[in-house]
Amino acid sequence: MTNKKKIVADLQSALSGQSPLSIDLYVEVLADFEDELKASLDKDADDALLCMLADDGDVAMMVIDWDGSIYRNENALKKLQAMWRHSFDTNVQTLVPILSDHIRQKNLGVAGIKWLPAPSD
Repeated sequence: MTNKKKIVADLQSALSGQSPLSIDLYVEVLADFEDELKASLDKDADDALLCMLADDGDVAMMVIDWDGSIYRNENALKKLQAMWRHSFDTNVQTLVPILSDHIRQKNLGVAGIKWLPAPSD
């Protein structure tokens, strides 16, 4: 699948909870990259890592937390919603086009996450 609009729509639908995440796509593709992505998180010194994949309407995702915990599909979505409770929609709008470009180029959609200090009032 190389149509960016379709990939964007699939990612947004999954992230909004409108479409289920695919355990088959996770097991067949993403699971093989867990160790490599965990090592990448440590190397880049990010606070967390988001990885998504879309293929023919199916979407799978993982979030790897700073402590190495791996969250898969629905648990990854819940983790993202908790991590970004005040900025989920904004962050999704920022990341989906970037992730979809990666996926369109036949790569995993991967983004490192860094925590920023909360603005003082």
